[in-house]
Amino acid sequence: FTIVSNSRAARLCITMAAAFVACTSEPDTDRDTPGLTEQQEAETTPAEGVTRGWLVMGPEVRTLTPCGEQAELWVIPVESVQRAYDGLAPEAYAPVFVEVRGRRESAPSAGFGADYAGQLRLSALLRAESATEGFGCREDVDGFAFKATGQEPFWHVRVLSDRITLATLEIPSTIFAVSSPIPMDGGWRFESVSTGPETVQLRLEVRRGPCSDTMIGSVYTWEATLDVGGEVRRGCAWEGALAPGRDGSNSITG
Repeated sequence: FTIVSNSRAARLCITMAAAFVACTSEPDTDRDTPGLTEQQEAETTPAEGVTRGWLVMGPEVRTLTPCGEQAELWVIPVESVQRAYDGLAPEAYAPVFVEVRGRRESAPSAGFGADYAGQLRLSALLRAESATEGFGCREDVDGFAFKATGQEPFWHVRVLSDRITLATLEIPSTIFAVSSPIPMDGGWRFESVSTGPETVQLRLEVRRGPCSDTMIGSVYTWEATLDVGGEVRRGCAWEGALAPGRDGSNSITG
């Protein structure tokens, strides 16, 4: 009896041990199947970028047609974009030119946006102008670093790659020598002298901050101060592709 009992016990122990090994050797799917790393997630998430185009908003409609494209994108706006559109559009569904920062995504599977070519999820407003002011999509943003303008009295400055130009009601065009940007708190300063027979000194300062044109209501994200020969004028500015440090920090978020 003792021998039989020991044999049965041995066989029982072997069977239990095999079962234990089988259980512990089963793959842990959750642990062995790696998830996306932060780098992989970043690579699969569309990057934010700057988009210029015509924004149309109204009941059940929020679309933006990017410059140089035909297809409309469904828009998920932020509050600053909604405020700018309400202030510049004469009526619902009227186009307003905007420069915005956001992320392009696939069109939603349902709802009003499902019929569009894609979706643009906005994160910040860079500038907004009415359809009757400015050059809209015709403006070549690759050709300048900054443009600045002011009213009462009117003035307009362009900071180009090879020169700085100033236009006023009194003098349609004054050309100044090219100037390297000087870093300052919250922005940049440009200092130059005119290239004509009379020497005129110019200093233009642009600082990050919300700004609106008092005459036409356009919305910008740079404040400008112009000093020409000791006469100081103030206005707003916007940046082009040549602007130093051009990135998403020069924007109105929310």
